[in-house]
Amino acid sequence: MSTTLGETTAFQRARREFRVLERMTYLDVAGRAPMADRVHRAMLDYLEVCRTRGADKEAWFARVEQLRARTAAFLGADTAEVAFMKNTSDGLNSIGAALRLAPGDSILVSPEFEHANNVYPWVHLRDRGVSVRTVPVGPDGVVRPEDIAAVIDRSTRLVTLSAVSSWTGARPDLAAIARVCHEHGVFFLVDAAQALGVVDIDVHRDGVDALAAATQKGLLGMYGLGVLYCRAEWFHRLRPPFLSVAGVDRAGLHESDLGDFENAAVLESAARFEVGNHNFAGLFAFDASLSLLEEAGIAEIERHVLGLADELTRALPGAGMSPSLGRAQSGIVSFAAPDPEALVARLAAHGVRVSLRRGTVRASLHLYNDRSDLERLINFL
Repeated sequence: MSTTLGETTAFQRARREFRVLERMTYLDVAGRAPMADRVHRAMLDYLEVCRTRGADKEAWFARVEQLRARTAAFLGADTAEVAFMKNTSDGLNSIGAALRLAPGDSILVSPEFEHANNVYPWVHLRDRGVSVRTVPVGPDGVVRPEDIAAVIDRSTRLVTLSAVSSWTGARPDLAAIARVCHEHGVFFLVDAAQALGVVDIDVHRDGVDALAAATQKGLLGMYGLGVLYCRAEWFHRLRPPFLSVAGVDRAGLHESDLGDFENAAVLESAARFEVGNHNFAGLFAFDASLSLLEEAGIAEIERHVLGLADELTRALPGAGMSPSLGRAQSGIVSFAAPDPEALVARLAAHGVRVSLRRGTVRASLHLYNDRSDLERLINFL
């Protein structure tokens, strides 16, 4: 793998911010991101305000709106199309409820490809007469546009799919699948929990209608915060399942003012899905981690991560292991191994952190990883 001097410097600088790497080889961002120094500092700054002043909500709200604009730019979205949620599941469920699916409507999902959290919300709707139909995984481990085209019909209202499979790392062609959905007038919802921050996603370019992700994985933030994108042209057709002051157009009223509640209008933005006070601690942690991703550049991060993942995929057979995919498609590389549970435990005992998913060992990479991490894993195997 080759990188320019500038890219190498950016990744080395990022690596130094992750102190966990001083004591272990960390190959598990798909489970939970380690904390960068700047994120730690942001948390301490927030706690100091809480400790010494109680709160500074006016400044905090202003900072949230600045972060909303930065997040939108990172996603390739407009600022009004971004909302902050609790997590990925909160975003997925909110969109599912807002679509107001009715008896006779159907949803397409691929359980073999998905995390369970992008299956349960849809099974939950069956008692409303909504049918859940499955899309097969192709021989290359990916859900393909033609697989969806073969199943979609006039009853289909929603297609939902992960941008990166949480257990194999397979990566579907989102833009091609979006085109199939839109040819049939179907809403396309993406679970980007394992994609954002690691691979390059542009929601307008890729044509997705909504996208949900949490910040504690590839976005290098904390638990308890999620990002939701919703395409503006859908605002008037989506009724938020819950409503609070946060989601109402109140023309600058203080949050405690009652206002004209009889004629209240829901915000003409994705913020209509936000309920109550923000998770300020999570948002300020994300603000810091997003600056780290911006400095490296998402296109460069993807190139760096894919280069490492491809190198690991090619090295595994020589170590007696069988990778799930023939070539790396994302930062996740999973592989079959004899007694995988025991192997994961032995690796942990030797300071190499990976995870176990669906009977396979899963290594997952980010901008702070380098070739030395791969060498340590392969040498152990």
